[in-house]
Amino acid sequence: MAYLSGILALAAVWVFCAFLADRFRLNAALLPLPVLAGVAVWLCLWGFAGFLRLGGWLVYLAAAGCAVSLAAAGRLAGAARRLAVPGFVFFAAAGTVFFVLFAATKPMFIAWDEFTFWGTACKVTKLQNALHAAAPGNVQAGSYNPGMMLVVYFFQFFGKGFSEWSAFFAYDTLFAACMSAVAAPLTKKRWPTAAVLLAACFLLPWFFSAPGLGGVANIYCNVMGDLPLAFVFGGGMCLYFSLHRRRAGIALLAVTLGFLTLIKDMGLAYALIAAGLACADWLFAKGWPGLKRLAKTLGLGAVLAGPALALFLGWSRYYAAATGASKVTVGSEEQVGYFGMLAQGFGQLLGLTERTEKFEKLTGLMARSVATVPVCLLGGGIAALAVIFALLAVAWAALGGSRRRVAQFAVLGGACFGVFLLFHLFLYTFVLSEQEAYQLKDYIRYIGPYYLGWALAAVGLLALAAEKGTLPRATRLAGLGLLGAVCLLVLVRGRPAAGFWNMPHTLYDERRDVAARAAAVNGLLDWDDTVLLISQGDRAYRWNYYAYELNAHLGRGFGGFGYGPHLEKGGTGWWDTTHMNLVNPVDAGEDRPEVYDYQTICTAEDLKRFLLDRRYTHLLVDTSDAYFAISIAGQFGVTDLPAKRTDRVYLFEIRYEGGEVRWAPVEGGAAG
Repeated sequence: MAYLSGILALAAVWVFCAFLADRFRLNAALLPLPVLAGVAVWLCLWGFAGFLRLGGWLVYLAAAGCAVSLAAAGRLAGAARRLAVPGFVFFAAAGTVFFVLFAATKPMFIAWDEFTFWGTACKVTKLQNALHAAAPGNVQAGSYNPGMMLVVYFFQFFGKGFSEWSAFFAYDTLFAACMSAVAAPLTKKRWPTAAVLLAACFLLPWFFSAPGLGGVANIYCNVMGDLPLAFVFGGGMCLYFSLHRRRAGIALLAVTLGFLTLIKDMGLAYALIAAGLACADWLFAKGWPGLKRLAKTLGLGAVLAGPALALFLGWSRYYAAATGASKVTVGSEEQVGYFGMLAQGFGQLLGLTERTEKFEKLTGLMARSVATVPVCLLGGGIAALAVIFALLAVAWAALGGSRRRVAQFAVLGGACFGVFLLFHLFLYTFVLSEQEAYQLKDYIRYIGPYYLGWALAAVGLLALAAEKGTLPRATRLAGLGLLGAVCLLVLVRGRPAAGFWNMPHTLYDERRDVAARAAAVNGLLDWDDTVLLISQGDRAYRWNYYAYELNAHLGRGFGGFGYGPHLEKGGTGWWDTTHMNLVNPVDAGEDRPEVYDYQTICTAEDLKRFLLDRRYTHLLVDTSDAYFAISIAGQFGVTDLPAKRTDRVYLFEIRYEGGEVRWAPVEGGAAG
């Protein structure tokens, strides 16, 4: 059914675009992005009400209704002709290519974060027909926003199973929709120009996040939220550039910014930045504004920012209601609210409160990061900014009477980038541990989307200049030359040996092994069961794979030395963790090498206290060793475990009898 679902999803988007283009006389290239955004927002609202499946059926019924309406009015041919513009043709072709390629190669999830949240959340949303916060499963970061999960849900709505390749297809179709919006100003007469612009849009992610030579690029083969943030932010700005004086354009942008908020928490910041840039353009479009234009601008800001804020707060309340946990606190060492983080951050920045040593160090690191941290193939952020401002300079030179808006976008976009860095200074100070913060951990993932989104918006202004500028030929030559140089640089320095078109399937060997083992016991488990995994020697990869594959809750383990209420958490005591590598205290010590990475010093008595405390229902042995098979399992009534990984897994029911614990083999639970 994944094949049929993908085809029907593409067809539904095309029908919606044709209907809206015909009904409102809109450029069809601008419509795929707001259509997909609108579908995700619609599904989210129905998900809040607990009727996600019904919301999906209504989307497809609406698409059928639009097709019938066009046919009844004799407008099918005319609507189809409106789709024949470069941007939309690219969208349709790219979506088809992604569908065929992924359906044939069937790539799988391999990135760490796909199992800790993004891929797992997509899976449980589909299988349970519910927003992931309320769905049973092993979603570790359940507070993360549901936008991309709903796009994936739409693209595999029919059928009961979940398809990983279809998730990649859904993501990449969204990216193609954003690129379509970037190239929307170009008409049928500008096919060569459109081809270069769209090629640049397609290659820009490699320019800003390129693997080493010979590496594997998963740019268009991952389901994390960073790339969608960049594309939707840049595509949303291009929507405004093309439709800023039309009411339909304001509505489309408002929906898109609402969806941007649903991608990640940081999406709210991107949405407010986009709304602010649009309002500034509206306010100063004809020089200094009067009171009337100021009032209209405030109204525009409310229309654009209102849905984004409403959806952010709505998801926060839904998450709290579904899980009983708060979504508005952050922090790894101490919990602090978002507003508290901003208040404390500005207090230290402005000298109203005493600056901490961590804040002082990070202020210097963040200030230097624009020059010292590589974010593109040319080096640091300064090089990336040089490329962006060069694109804007070409657009400024060509737009004649509209130069003011390009200059405004350059200046205010730079100011917003400064505020963005400031926000991340607070984030690193109050959310990350010192070790992670001083390393500027995940800096490119956090800051990179702004560079890419800003660059895509600059390309959109260049497209506008190429179509409507006073010097269109000069613009095309200069702009296309610059974009061509970027494309050439990517192809020469950033082209990986393998990518979304040719992912080495040897990367999936361990995934397939875990999937087969989990499938052997899934029929013996229920979503209400909690399973403790034993996989000696694991570095958390297999634990995360099992968390994704098992149809049950995967229980967390503990780290440290021993377990029990008499031991203090932290220090020389114990702490919560995910996977465990159980090690004999005799084999561990200051003068002895580690038996395993990330090991837990644990006796049978420690494990018994842990199980009595957690009350897990099952134990799954994936990989054993001599210590676990003899010294641990033997104390729980199991004497026939091998001392290595075999071609089977062993599933036990954990039975509690007063203060004693026994492991009883589940019939059929030792299966290959």
